[in-house]
Amino acid sequence: MTSGYTLVASPLFRLSRQRLQAFLTEKYSAELAHQTLASIKEQIATTLPTQPLIAPISERLFKLGLTEYRQWQLDKHNLLFYQVDAKQQPLELLLLMDSRQNVQKLLYELTLLL
Repeated sequence: MTSGYTLVASPLFRLSRQRLQAFLTEKYSAELAHQTLASIKEQIATTLPTQPLIAPISERLFKLGLTEYRQWQLDKHNLLFYQVDAKQQPLELLLLMDSRQNVQKLLYELTLLL
């Protein structure tokens, strides 16, 4: 039943990935940024298509009026926000961020860049 889900990266997701990479590179190193993002990519690709309901609805986004997005804690510091469409079975990846960031501020900044 859940094996047919397809991952779709939104423009916001792509920008947030770039921002996370820049943040990790500046704060730590390019090597750590590369390793972290490779690990996240692998985790998303292997888990989400078969377990799309692994994460609960995001309370952070719910407070902003975005009620359909799930929040998955990928590791100690990184979060993924995504939406499941059970009828058509795409999984829209909305945002990738460090859990210490302000989601409202990040969404605002990324929206300005689109």
